[in-house]
Amino acid sequence: MDKAEGILRLMLVDDSLTDADNITNVLRSAGHTVRGARQEMLAGIELALTETSWDLVLCRDTLADVSPRDVLNLIHRLGRDIPCIVLTTSHDDIANYYHIGAQDVIRFDDSEHLKFAVARELKSLFVRRSSRRNEKALRESEKRSKLLLDSSRDAVAYMHEGMHIYVNQAYLTLFGYEESEDVDGLPMLDMVSLDDHATFKAFFKQFTEQKNTKFPPLPVLCMKADDNSFPANIEFTHAEVEGEACVQVIIRDENAQAAVSDEKLLLLRDYDVLTGLFSRIRFMDELALKVSAASDGKGISALLYLEFDNFKQIKEDVGLAASDDVLKEAAGLLSNILEDNELLARYSDQAFTIIISSGDNAHIDDRAEAYREAIEAFVSHANGKMVDLKCSIGISRITESFSIEVILEHANKACMQVQKKGGNSIARYQAAKTHDDDTNNDEALFWQDNIRDALTNNRFMLNYQPIVSLHGKEQELYDVLIRMKGDDGQTIMAEDFMSHADNDTLMLGIDEWVIAEALASLVEHRKLHPKTRFFIKLSKPMLAKLDFVDWLVALLQGHQLEGSALVFEISETAALENLEHAQAVIIKLREIGCEFGLEHFGSGLDFSYSLSVLDVDYLKINGSFVENMAQDSENQAAVKAIIEMSNQAGKQCIAEFVSDANSLALLWRLGVDYAMGFYIHKPSDTPDYNFADDDL
Repeated sequence: MDKAEGILRLMLVDDSLTDADNITNVLRSAGHTVRGARQEMLAGIELALTETSWDLVLCRDTLADVSPRDVLNLIHRLGRDIPCIVLTTSHDDIANYYHIGAQDVIRFDDSEHLKFAVARELKSLFVRRSSRRNEKALRESEKRSKLLLDSSRDAVAYMHEGMHIYVNQAYLTLFGYEESEDVDGLPMLDMVSLDDHATFKAFFKQFTEQKNTKFPPLPVLCMKADDNSFPANIEFTHAEVEGEACVQVIIRDENAQAAVSDEKLLLLRDYDVLTGLFSRIRFMDELALKVSAASDGKGISALLYLEFDNFKQIKEDVGLAASDDVLKEAAGLLSNILEDNELLARYSDQAFTIIISSGDNAHIDDRAEAYREAIEAFVSHANGKMVDLKCSIGISRITESFSIEVILEHANKACMQVQKKGGNSIARYQAAKTHDDDTNNDEALFWQDNIRDALTNNRFMLNYQPIVSLHGKEQELYDVLIRMKGDDGQTIMAEDFMSHADNDTLMLGIDEWVIAEALASLVEHRKLHPKTRFFIKLSKPMLAKLDFVDWLVALLQGHQLEGSALVFEISETAALENLEHAQAVIIKLREIGCEFGLEHFGSGLDFSYSLSVLDVDYLKINGSFVENMAQDSENQAAVKAIIEMSNQAGKQCIAEFVSDANSLALLWRLGVDYAMGFYIHKPSDTPDYNFADDDL
């Protein structure tokens, strides 16, 4: 409730008009100006929660058709920040009400407790809303600052550790790049002619060491994306971004003939050059406005994240220029069905975002399906080849409860779930439920039958992801990953089925298939790349199998492979659960030349204990610490501690889930030995990474 407004917008879930009036009178006697509405059907409650801003929900537990659990789950599913208090006539289910999200559970006749609880929750709600308003003001201030930079005629960039972390549109235009992602994480030195590298390094070193000295512009020859050069003066200034020291760079082209107009710069900022749609920057501005509107009680909206399922293959088939034409045509199709209350933008290379100003789920689903059908009906020809596009669409709600980043993450996750199931469909992001669900036995049985069939009919396949050296010795290492082929030909990821392989027989069957298939693949690959080695995961049942090492020795001999070609790994927690046996297996694997690694290292409570009792060669840092570590100081500290500990113990350290250039740069600076992740190379069905060209 806004204190300045002084009005309590109250929803009463009650089937008794008399009782609802009594509750309203109790709150008015406590000094609240109540504007209330009574609901007793779930459909009416959902509509009210969607269309109106509320300060409080009071829910009785006496309704025949609506339970407090239904109301609490609905509030959670809709993403609304509305406190809910349960008024009960029974004491049987109090603990469960708290568990599913009730702010309080109060006896219906305890008016004093109700007055206290309402005052407490309204005060807490006021603080949360004030916090959101402050965050909104901060975002607007940052947006204004960024807009000034983006619309500046000067080419401006910010660097950290010598690498780009921000560039404005004038900078991109000057150097001939289309997207800021093209230069994110790129060393500034790459923008300077090779002949001027020594001059640049000496100047920059002096500038870094003498922070209180004003330096004149540095004249150098700069290099554009197309390798053409131009003379420029570079001005350096010490600056700070998000609390971290960095360097502001302004580059002025000595040969510049005419300044780009402010109007043209704004056009370049707001519109995508290829498709003519709103750009990612403009989309983020509009999304921020929708979040602010939701926070101010002016209605909720929805975000659609649309990504082409097969665009990578299309690009390989028809070429880059022709694929751009395909994108342009597809963007035109989407624009043709755009409605007045919708906004369409090109978010990334093959992804589009659509904001729909509505909270009606049925309408939003219909609109998402319309966009999907438009893409599915798309038929075009490029470079003499027919192009058949399909897309996946993820949907998330834009409400006061979620930040811009979380809303985008929700939509992207929903889209990824669609793609994992074969694509060409839509899905709505589902928040985690607030109560424990009964085990879905049907789903578990379905996947277990699927796994057995995949083992019998060879429907499993392997993917390989390279592990590249940053500071470790040069090796050709691949992580071996399992996938399943679906009935309709789609690829099913391991996380979708491995959790259901919860008995020893299935896990042993999977492990034996993976090891046998990996060794056969390794033999063929080593004919051209004799230094290649595979990392292969072991499950707890395989680790506990008494004749595992003997079986492995026979398999190695049959393929004429040395044990040194393999590194076996198991999770840190699994190894500690059966410590003595794990120690014995490690010793036996070492005797035949194999090495051993711990994956998800850091997930245990005591890192040092694991290192002291398990004599392993490699430590894979828990990916949750590495992913987006550039934006999380706590994760950075955890990664740094693990790297230092592994160095002291003489172990090789591997960072997984490397997702962006800034994280990779940080890992290099922290001294990690090896790295892997989608930013470096995605898993592929063949071990095809060119280690010879590795310049990481």
